[in-house]
Amino acid sequence: MAHAFRRRTDGTMACRLDGEEKAIIAQVAQETADLIRADLGIDAHGDGLRRAAQSEDPLRRLEAEFAGRDAREPADAAVRRLFPAASDDPDLATEYRRLAQQDLADGKLTDLRLVMTILDRSGGGHGEVVIDDAESMAMLRALNDVRIVLADRLGLERDGDFDTVRMLQQIGDQVEEAEPVGDDEHVGSDIVIAVYELLSWLQESLLRALD
Repeated sequence: MAHAFRRRTDGTMACRLDGEEKAIIAQVAQETADLIRADLGIDAHGDGLRRAAQSEDPLRRLEAEFAGRDAREPADAAVRRLFPAASDDPDLATEYRRLAQQDLADGKLTDLRLVMTILDRSGGGHGEVVIDDAESMAMLRALNDVRIVLADRLGLERDGDFDTVRMLQQIGDQVEEAEPVGDDEHVGSDIVIAVYELLSWLQESLLRALD
């Protein structure tokens, strides 16, 4: 069972998670990173483009510059939430994506990788997860990004929507108890809701510990 983050006497933050909770958080962090890479085409151009841009060969640098001019607009609804248009003007929005989207994506992917590293170093079973202030900030950003993806999958648009989803889930549970239906899609939604609640609670706990 998860125990909330607290600040230790050495200044670090610590919480306790069981092995399954760590595995779930690492999995959704990995899936969020995979979604970002796939939707923005980072696998196709990311590292190679960056190496080309830093090359001593002027032709490779020129090719990288032209390739970097076409930042892909997100197609997935959740990725659009993570990388919203910076302007209502289409030309300005496209220019902003060209200049900033790759760096923004690199930052998000770095945060998500760090969360996976932190969970991995804490071991596989029930135990303490310890992070310093810099890692705390990265974890807050990463948890928020994962929550944004899950919120999109749950159809949450505004504050209060989650309470409605939770209420509908509870009503559905009561109906199922009366007449079990074995609905795989419903079970999947229950899992997403449970993970969203866990991440929200963990994020709030870390914010309170940092305060």
